[in-house]
Amino acid sequence: MKKRLVALANRRRMLVEEIQAQRMVVADIAQDLQRPLALADTGLKVVGFIRDHPGLVAAGFAALLSLRGKSIAGLALKGWRLLYLYPAALSFGLKSFLSKTRSPDELRNPEADH
Repeated sequence: MKKRLVALANRRRMLVEEIQAQRMVVADIAQDLQRPLALADTGLKVVGFIRDHPGLVAAGFAALLSLRGKSIAGLALKGWRLLYLYPAALSFGLKSFLSKTRSPDELRNPEADH
């Protein structure tokens, strides 16, 4: 019986050493894959953002295309002209923004008709 226990102990020791060597190999492989997997994770986050916010991405892309080849002074002049020539557009934008926000009275009493 004692010989069998010694054989089992030796077998267990060999298996533990083999497991340790396998863990080292897996750690090396994981370290090699860390950067590509991080890059893939970032790509998936970008795809998720584009899927969740398509209007924002399209507007940003259109803004980049319209601003291509312009200097800061040129952009400031263009923005000033737009604000000076189109005050109605600015006021319309503010009205639509303010109509989307609710007053504290409306939040307290949503059934009240205004």
